[in-house]
Amino acid sequence: MEQQSMRGAEPLEQPDAATAQAYLDVLPDVRRRAEGVLDLRRLGRLYVVEGVASALYVGIYLLAWGLHRQSPDLPIAPMNMLAVFLIWSFLARAVREGYGARRVLRGARAVAYYGLAVAGAVLGLALVLIDGFKGAFSWFWLPVPSLFFLAGALSAGLSLRYEGRNDPPRTAPAHAPFTRTARVGTLAVGACLAISVALSGAAAVPGWGSGVSSLGMCAVTVLYLVALLTRWCADLGEIWRAPQWTMFGVGASAAAAMVLLVSTRPAIAPATGFVLGAVVLILAAIVSRLPGRGDD
Repeated sequence: MEQQSMRGAEPLEQPDAATAQAYLDVLPDVRRRAEGVLDLRRLGRLYVVEGVASALYVGIYLLAWGLHRQSPDLPIAPMNMLAVFLIWSFLARAVREGYGARRVLRGARAVAYYGLAVAGAVLGLALVLIDGFKGAFSWFWLPVPSLFFLAGALSAGLSLRYEGRNDPPRTAPAHAPFTRTARVGTLAVGACLAISVALSGAAAVPGWGSGVSSLGMCAVTVLYLVALLTRWCADLGEIWRAPQWTMFGVGASAAAAMVLLVSTRPAIAPATGFVLGAVVLILAAIVSRLPGRGDD
């Protein structure tokens, strides 16, 4: 068979039988070394945390939907949590790569994890559609989609931790330098969280509130997609320390609280959203400057 070469370059010389066999002989050792850099216990813990985050997101969405169906005159803003969830997925991917793997779920473990996640998503969508057509909401089914997400994450996370139970203890990966780009990225994440919180409250304003809130969430989602496609500050999850993660937790909790507040106490939601959004933005400005200048 003719050797194909790149245009303008000579074809690569084929290795002889002895060299090819030598390559094959070292493959098992290379594979062991690659598996050796995986921190299975930390990866397992991360999958559990991701599953809890997914379950909470789906649960809050369905709870807000249920509250709205119970009192149709009250506003609803469950999609305002989407920006928070997208940002979390962006950060968690960087953390997972820092633990030594882009994707370690294979075989039955992958089938269980992704199968349960898809089942939870399909069931959640089916509940919303069925309720919309029939006009009858059953609270009994409310937690079931979240339980599917949680079950999938627990099956993957606990099995990874069990597989790595005999691995020697490993120190956590060193934080990457907190560069100027990371500072700007941290402030941008905080600003997106603050906007999500404030717009959640704005959804309770009669007339224009719901439309402005939805358009704002679309803008935040577009910013997320731009950051994802350009990989701008893609390693932010590896760089963050405890203060930055605390800021994100406060912002995510505030956004979730606002989604529920809009569906229960719409009269105080706009002012509360503005105040909480300002708090998140101030926290982001503070934590974006906490590491010393020596990290630049």
